[in-house]
Amino acid sequence: MGVFKAAGSGIATASRRPRVLLILWVFNVLFALLIAGPFFALFSSDLGHSLLGRNLQALDFIWLGDLIFRYQDVAPAALAAVAIPVVLYALVYVFLNGGIIGRLLDGEGRTTLQTFFSDCGRYFWRFVRLFLISLLFYALAFGVVLEAVSALLKPVSEKALTEWPDFWISALHSVAALLVLSLVHMIFDYARILVVSEDDHRVRHALTTALRFVGSRFFRAWLLYLLIAAGFAAGTAVYALAGQAVPPEGLAWAGLGILWGQVFIAFRLWTKMVFFSAQAEYLRTSP
Repeated sequence: MGVFKAAGSGIATASRRPRVLLILWVFNVLFALLIAGPFFALFSSDLGHSLLGRNLQALDFIWLGDLIFRYQDVAPAALAAVAIPVVLYALVYVFLNGGIIGRLLDGEGRTTLQTFFSDCGRYFWRFVRLFLISLLFYALAFGVVLEAVSALLKPVSEKALTEWPDFWISALHSVAALLVLSLVHMIFDYARILVVSEDDHRVRHALTTALRFVGSRFFRAWLLYLLIAAGFAAGTAVYALAGQAVPPEGLAWAGLGILWGQVFIAFRLWTKMVFFSAQAEYLRTSP
């Protein structure tokens, strides 16, 4: 199957699994509340119903500086209140990935809470091992590959007579970082899919197979990944442009802004499903 057909098939498969999307959205909202709750309570107690609270801009450095100075003794506890949910969020999504891929690959089975969480539990420890291995790959990618790119670009930057070469070098470095990130992420997506599709407990074997698969079809597999990523980027741009049209004042408009934000979250989660389903279809149909 070609890249574009695999992308279309992935979109169709993800769209046929609305219950998976609903489960992911509920978890996302719960974790957002868990992370935002302590800070909302802090801001509410500090500002209350004051005139400053009504007129505060999105980023007021004077107020932020005053708030940091006032609560400097509780900063470690506040950081822990953020770090712990973030770590839990990462672990939960390692857990949820089993349910996502399991339900997407089960073409005949229904998506219920029982089947979804059964898949989550079945593949959790295998996905944890893949996650730990991926940390090594990311470290190598950013610590070796990107450092090599920086070393190659450094002589050009040192010889620059204006700021423009530095600007373009910085942009090129950012693009290289995104491409390296996408490559590693793509390889481990295929490894997760292989773990589920073959019910393989040997995660290193699944990773090796994924590396061989991507290596033999590198540009086509990467094109599929970048195609879906470009679709997400386009959707993000539409979200940002439409969000600017929402007036910043008024209860009804604020409610519309919150609703629009939830639509974007659902779109981001649905895109994650499209990545898995399109890559699974490409893996299944490639000779």
